Amino acid sequence: MEQNLLEMLLSEMSVSGEEFALQDKLAAHMESVSDSMDKDSIGNGVYFVKGMGRKRILLAAHIDEIGLMITGVTAQGYLRVINVGGIHARTYPGHGVRIQTEQGIIYGSVILEAKALKQEEFTAKNLLIDIGADSKEEALKLIRIGDTAVPDAGLRKLAGGRLMARGLDDKSGVYVIMEALKRLKRQETPNTVLAAATVGEEIGQHGASWTAARTCPDEAIIVDVTYTSDYPGVEHAEWGEIELGKGPAIGVNPICDKQITRALMEIAEKEGIPYQTEVNGGRSCTDADEIHISGTGIPVALVSVPLRYMHSPAEVADEKDLENAVRLLAAYLSR
Repeated sequence: MEQNLLEMLLSEMSVSGEEFALQDKLAAHMESVSDSMDKDSIGNGVYFVKGMGRKRILLAAHIDEIGLMITGVTAQGYLRVINVGGIHARTYPGHGVRIQTEQGIIYGSVILEAKALKQEEFTAKNLLIDIGADSKEEALKLIRIGDTAVPDAGLRKLAGGRLMARGLDDKSGVYVIMEALKRLKRQETPNTVLAAATVGEEIGQHGASWTAARTCPDEAIIVDVTYTSDYPGVEHAEWGEIELGKGPAIGVNPICDKQITRALMEIAEKEGIPYQTEVNGGRSCTDADEIHISGTGIPVALVSVPLRYMHSPAEVADEKDLENAVRLLAAYLSR
């Protein structure tokens, strides 16, 4: 597994609505790989490998991440925030954050309002960030209202080929589809393939809707992450028994096209690629939900990277699952 792309994706902040800087870095990385590329005004990036035109197949993974947005500053210089996406507010107090400002990255320490210390439940609105300022005026020289923040947590390698970072949801998926596109570029393919790093999935999947409408694919495979059921305190995941290191999870869902899903499973079995089955009886809560109903309808399939501790500052994945997801997609696309 090549980590250069994954490290780059995880090093840059990309809270929903602020994905542009990371998209620029991804565009530079993919320039020599894609035959052409397309960007839109909300920040989606799509990379093309033109095959012999049998099908137009869209690969989609979201490049945005959850985080905090600054809403105000106290008289003492502490920053007030709200959540962007589904953060777990309890994971923030006592930790450092990186704040994206027009002047570059600044750092802060997250604390909890005194009144919230006595509450069993609290939200992001009860968090404060200390950036070292002594007054509102001093703080406003460093930040602007609307700036975003994420936990100050980078990529770390754990034992057994495991990876830990914030934002593996879903920068691991972006890594998978871009690496699959690279492998496809090195061989002849009957299909035209579009790899899309979409925006805004964590706040409503509007980036996926724009991308599907602009690209009009014949079919789409969405790569996201899914919960595992293999750590203490979790007896059985709602989506089935999913474990790290046992391969990507192929979705079985009412919106997932049965032919594409079966083809993915058959290819995995033929190529000796380990996979797991992820089941869901309703919405997938991924970009697949919007892409599926775009235009006159697009057949979709879902491939998920198993992930522990989702939406925390220390998500954990297995590099074998990423590699096997790349292998699976590359094999399917070259049929």
